Amino acid sequence: MKKLVVLPLSLLITGLLAGCASTSEPAVNPYPASTGERIEPASVAKFSNILAASKLQISTPNDKPGSKYELARDSNFTGVMNEHFYVDAGSQALVMNMEGYKLRNELRVHENFKTDKADTFYKLSAELMPINPRESVKDSPSKNDAMTFLQVHNKGTFDDGKHGVGYIPHPLLRLVYEADRKGIKDNYWAIIKNNNVNCSDASGNKQTADCKNAYIRLNLGEFEENVPTKFDIIVGDSKLVITRDGKEMVNHDITYWKDMLSYFKAGVYNQFENGKSEAHFYQLDYQIINK
Repeated sequence: MKKLVVLPLSLLITGLLAGCASTSEPAVNPYPASTGERIEPASVAKFSNILAASKLQISTPNDKPGSKYELARDSNFTGVMNEHFYVDAGSQALVMNMEGYKLRNELRVHENFKTDKADTFYKLSAELMPINPRESVKDSPSKNDAMTFLQVHNKGTFDDGKHGVGYIPHPLLRLVYEADRKGIKDNYWAIIKNNNVNCSDASGNKQTADCKNAYIRLNLGEFEENVPTKFDIIVGDSKLVITRDGKEMVNHDITYWKDMLSYFKAGVYNQFENGKSEAHFYQLDYQIINK
């Protein structure tokens, strides 16, 4: 695997403080239009860093919910391209799509990291644009109208080569689009697990107070149609920070997560039925930042 670039903390601070100038003009996509012509992601230099750090976890469309298989386990993405995973030759965006409930098309960053190191920060950056997400979810039951693009998941407290000792089937973070949450329509949300308790059906904990109050949901603002949105997720020093277009939206204490090994995922994960997701990633990068 290629060595990741380690950047000084000053670059992290610069990114967190950088904001967008206010304007009354409608947002415009600064990138060229898509042409539909597919090229191999491994041939596009701006994605070389994330590909060198990742493998691809992908489902067969309309397969059994939750099913997946893996490609490029050694991070060699040469020749890895199909109708669900490619770069558009016109826009130079990485296109990821999938059809079917609880199915996915995600890059899984190999690195499993601890979140409590005071001098080390792990950063996932994505400039993404969902394609017609409301159309994607329109035929799904209203309780299932979300699609996930970015995650901080867990490998348990020790990586045993399987799920991991102490693994819980809940990500620390899911960054999602939801069509309607309590009357708030077409917004991005951060869904954050606020403890490290296993709340699965098999755990026996589901009816406990910890599991009944296991999540917080933070509004990250409106989805903008036909315009990419830049998200940065920074994890370190027992904090989870999320920025949108340079503005800090979340700064959450995750001391309770310190015993867990974590990792990033990016792509599309369908939490809706009877539809197909698609997202275009104009930028996707992974960095380790040291003080």
